[in-house]
Parts: sequence; structure tokens; C-alpha cells
Amino acid sequence: MPGERLPADNGQAADASMTRRKVPALLFCATLLACLIALTMQTLRMFELRRENASLHVATASLDQLRLDNAELERLRAAARQAEGAQKEQQELEKLRAEVEQLRAIAQELPVLRAESQRLAAERAEAAAKAGVVAEVDPFAEAKRRAQRLSCIHNIKQICLAAIVWAHDHQTASLPADFLTMKNELSTPKILTCAADTARIRANDWPEFDGSSVSYELLSPGADPRDPDVVYVRCPICNNVGKVDGSAQQLAPNTRVEKVDGKFEIISPSTPPKPAQP
Repeated sequence: MPGERLPADNGQAADASMTRRKVPALLFCATLLACLIALTMQTLRMFELRRENASLHVATASLDQLRLDNAELERLRAAARQAEGAQKEQQELEKLRAEVEQLRAIAQELPVLRAESQRLAAERAEAAAKAGVVAEVDPFAEAKRRAQRLSCIHNIKQICLAAIVWAHDHQTASLPADFLTMKNELSTPKILTCAADTARIRANDWPEFDGSSVSYELLSPGADPRDPDVVYVRCPICNNVGKVDGSAQQLAPNTRVEKVDGKFEIISPSTPPKPAQP
């Protein structure tokens, strides 16, 4: 009979009702679990990102330190190169100063040699006069001319070296524009009078120097010492020249000094002519 099955239907209905009540709870729990899992994953990811960020900070700090260390290394290298260059320059300057002092010592001996030569010539002339013979040509004349040319070369050498020392001491890339500018390096104005120049009287010191005792021509005032072919000073009497690199020489008869492209240079017969400028 239909009435006898009611208890079973009631139990099924109760189970269905219980299941319906549990489903939301289960869904909530599942949702909560999913949220917890997601939160945990996000937390782990955040910790991972923090570790990566900390590693990046450490790497950045290391990179900055490396940059600083590299900059310091380059600075030390530059300082070392500068110190080495300054040392070489100082050694070269000391060498030039020593050469100037040597030339000054030689120049001081020349008047003694000249006086001795004149004394010997006078004695020879006196002996010839007592013997009643005509005096021969002075055998010391050529030696005297050689001594004068040598003295002139020494003067020019001192002038050029004094100019180089002056440019170094004043840290400039140009040699002096006149002789008076480098008087401290020349030490005495006697150097400016050639021994073969009989038309001028030497000035013994700078207070009495007025320029009239100068035998030498300053061809390239303010010249750049890094251009070694430029002639800086010339003696028109002995045909001696001095270059901006400190060298001095006597020119051969067929050799001359000419202005080429605005600079005084030595022109020898073997020097090929430069092409004409368009």
C-alpha cells in the first residue's frame, strides 16, 4: 500500500535536505582553501621577489663599487703616467741646465784663449820687427776665426737652451719673443755679442744693456718648440743658426735660411723645392 512506504521517503528527503545544507559549507570550505592556497602562493612569490630584490640591491652595490674602483684605478694610472712624464721632463730639463752650465764654462775660457792668441801674435810681430823682416801673415788668424765661430756657436746654443728652459719654467708652448724676456736664463748679456762682431761693444751686465750690443737675429720670436726644423736665432756674421730644439750649427756657404710657409727653415742645395701653392 502506498501508506507503508512513507518512512523510506522521509529518510531520503532528510538525506537530500542534509546534503543541500552541506553543499554551501563544502563550497565555502573549498573556496576558503583555494583562497588560502592562493594567498600562500602569493606570499611565497612575494618572499621570492624580496629575495630577488635584495640580490639586485647587492649586485647594484657591487657594480657601483666596481665602477668606483675602476675610476680610482684609472685615476691612479693617469697620475702615474703624469708623474712619469713629469720625471722625464724634469730629467731633460736638468740635462739642459747642465749643458748650459758647461757651455757657460767653455765661454768663460774663450777670452783667455783669445788673449793668449793675441799675445803670441804680438810677440811674433815684435820678433819680426827686431829681426828687420816683414811680418808674415798671422798664422793664428785662421785659428782665431775658428775660435770666434766656435764661441758664436756656443752663444747660440746657450740662447736656444735658455729659451727652452724659459718656456718650460713658464709652462708655455712658445719660446720667448725677445732676448730681454729670458735674461734670467741667459745670466749675462755678453752671450748676445758674437766674438767676430767688432762693431759692437759687449754689455757686461743687464742694467747697462740697451740692445745695441746684440749681434744675433731672433728670426722666430714666440716659436713653438715642438717644431724642430724652425730656425730660432741666427748670426749674420758667422752664418751660424740655432733651432727651436736647442741645436746649433754653422751653415755651409751654399746653405741659407729662408721663410717657408711662414717659418724660417734651413735650405740646402739638395733640398727639393716645394710645389707652388695654388
